[in-house]
Amino acid sequence: MIKTIKTMSKQEKERYTVPRKVQDVIPVRRIWPDGIFLTGNRFSKTYRFSDINYLVASREDKESMFLTYSELLNSLDSGAVTKITINNRRLNKANFETSILMPIQGDFRDEYRGEYNQMLLDKATGANGIMQEKYITISVVKKDVEEARAYFARVGADLISHFAALGSKCVELDATERLRILHDFYRQGEESEFVFNAREMMKRGHSFKDYICPDGIEKNSDYLKLGDKFCRVLFLKDYASYIKDNMVTELTDMARNLMFSIDIVPVPTDEAVREVENRLLGVETNITNWQRRQNANNNFSAVVPYDMELQRKESKEFLDDLTTRDQRMMFAVMTLAITADTKEQLDSDTEAVLSVARKHMCQLAVLKFQQLDGLHTALPIGVRKINAFRTLTTESLAVFIPFKVQEIQDKGGIYFGENAISHNLIMCNKANLLNQSAFLLGVPGAGKSFSAKELIAFLMLHPDYANDDILICDPEGEFGALVKALGREKATVAHLVAGGKDRLNAMYMVEGYGEQNPIVEKSQFVMSLIEQIDKRGVGPQHKSIIDRCTALVYPEAEKAGRAATLCDLRRKLLEQPEDKAKEIALSLELYTTGSLDIFGRESTVDLNKPYVVFDIHGLGEQLKPAGSLVITDTILNRVTLNWKRGKRTHVFIDEFHVMFENEQSGIFFNSAWRQFRKRGAYPTAITQNVEYLLDSVQASTMLSNSEFIVMLNQAASDRAKLAKLLNISNEQMSYVTNADAGCGLIRYGSALVPFVNRFPRDTKLYALMTTKPGEGVFGGEEVPA
Repeated sequence: MIKTIKTMSKQEKERYTVPRKVQDVIPVRRIWPDGIFLTGNRFSKTYRFSDINYLVASREDKESMFLTYSELLNSLDSGAVTKITINNRRLNKANFETSILMPIQGDFRDEYRGEYNQMLLDKATGANGIMQEKYITISVVKKDVEEARAYFARVGADLISHFAALGSKCVELDATERLRILHDFYRQGEESEFVFNAREMMKRGHSFKDYICPDGIEKNSDYLKLGDKFCRVLFLKDYASYIKDNMVTELTDMARNLMFSIDIVPVPTDEAVREVENRLLGVETNITNWQRRQNANNNFSAVVPYDMELQRKESKEFLDDLTTRDQRMMFAVMTLAITADTKEQLDSDTEAVLSVARKHMCQLAVLKFQQLDGLHTALPIGVRKINAFRTLTTESLAVFIPFKVQEIQDKGGIYFGENAISHNLIMCNKANLLNQSAFLLGVPGAGKSFSAKELIAFLMLHPDYANDDILICDPEGEFGALVKALGREKATVAHLVAGGKDRLNAMYMVEGYGEQNPIVEKSQFVMSLIEQIDKRGVGPQHKSIIDRCTALVYPEAEKAGRAATLCDLRRKLLEQPEDKAKEIALSLELYTTGSLDIFGRESTVDLNKPYVVFDIHGLGEQLKPAGSLVITDTILNRVTLNWKRGKRTHVFIDEFHVMFENEQSGIFFNSAWRQFRKRGAYPTAITQNVEYLLDSVQASTMLSNSEFIVMLNQAASDRAKLAKLLNISNEQMSYVTNADAGCGLIRYGSALVPFVNRFPRDTKLYALMTTKPGEGVFGGEEVPA
């Protein structure tokens, strides 16, 4: 027997005592608050690591992840046993409801909250409702807990850095979190009832096992009964010559509570090489003896038998792997514990798991009379009581890669659809990101407006966002009905049309406007506005005149005790001696004293309400760019005011590409976007023409720097440019190729997740949010207030 196994067997020897009560069955002897458990003679510690996007990665990325994971396995200490565990646990309905559903507030919006909550519940129950958590448990023999603690501090830092190289976040678990895992497995359906306080426990003289053990454990030859649940443990008996990297994913893809564990015992390389050399020597000796016997029989042309030749070839390959290909020799045991409500369900699930293994040419077998030992081996406690070892190299073990797809389930997150692969809900909390800038991209009809409205509806309905302001630039008149229905007296919908009663003052400026000098910033805005009006652009002389006049207008207006307007600026321009000033004044005439004076005089829109929609649908195509610019400036003023008051502002700007059609307005908007971010605003840009954006250096920089991007169905030319800018693989881009409405990709920080978002049509919220012709408020339906 190899020395490593001998040493381990000696260390793990312990006297068997007949358990007198259920608590005695749990093999943990002592626990420490920092998460170290003593099991037998071994100290163990568990780390939780997050999933990465392995399934939807390109072939090159998969190879890179595979090699990085192999490096992680190579880094494992040969003096310790490592256990990698995948835990499928069902979401507790009570916990889910308190964390995700909107609390009812007793106002007119409760009807909409009810619809939204029902939609979330339907999605959660329609989804498999299974959360997959992944752990790595290290167990080692040490003299005392202090030595073990020092060892885990060193090994833990190494593990965290190796997982970080994969893009996975690894965190250590304390005693309460580790006990919770065991409690949730032993006592399924009672997840919310787990309460553990070490101080209280010691005060009462209780054992920690009292808090986690099942009501009873009933042992049978091939299954266990944990309380009123049935459990069966299987182990991987036969391995195929070639195994695909999706085997673990398929084995753990059941919508059942289960634990899949791989116990890894790394062997020191010198010992492994010695062992393989001895085996190879034995094979060579057998071949020589066989040839000698054939020669003695005068058979000098005999060919070495195939099985001996195969043994020699495989031994040489194995030795080559160890000595030249940076592989390590490892022993592995794979166990799978599945649970069910009934014996019939358990048998059916067992057959399903066995068939998945058979599909991969492997053989899983049920443990006979070793079910309890198997269960302890499968749980992330740090115990291994099954000796069905298989000798593997690093690469052949790395094939059992535990990664599948990233999940986004932030605490206090907003629903953005369900994961297209795992079907779990995607809950995003933008406060956790480095910046809160967001983009919604997609071709017409892909569901951009609907996604934006769904987010707006959530912000207006959820009490956590009750104090936030929402400002919307609406070039197509799509958002007013929703905001008016959900906001009522708290909402203003400004219909900006030529000759209309709603006006906005383009020269309005609050204290603290701009990043440095407010006058300089405002003159930059006026240049952008004039450039939108006069397509010939703004030359250097024009810029000087505008800057001079803007600086003069504000002090004069302040003296007169009123707000400066474009009419004042035009008067000031007419007073200047230069002909160029007269040209600019002439350009402004239509917008000040002419028929389109809605931005030239003092504002008549109530901007103090929390929800404001600027509807510029009636402005016509010529005026829309100028209107969008004025509205952005008005929003910037409001964001500055809210920032001073400590309020958060959510800004939505539709038809965003219009801002970058000329240089000056692009510069102004880039500056405004930066200020939104710095002043506690959450800006969201909505656009269909990604190509326009990517042609502008400023816009493409804004896009690549944004932490939150929702990509719906994209045009072919846009797909290639987006993939290059955001470094997205072809496999991932397939989710935005000919995608259905409401389906696509979400980039959330470093995560990239394919999603599906379908909203029930028979609801009042859907009628308010849809923009499909003939549906909802756009189809003439009446939505009761």
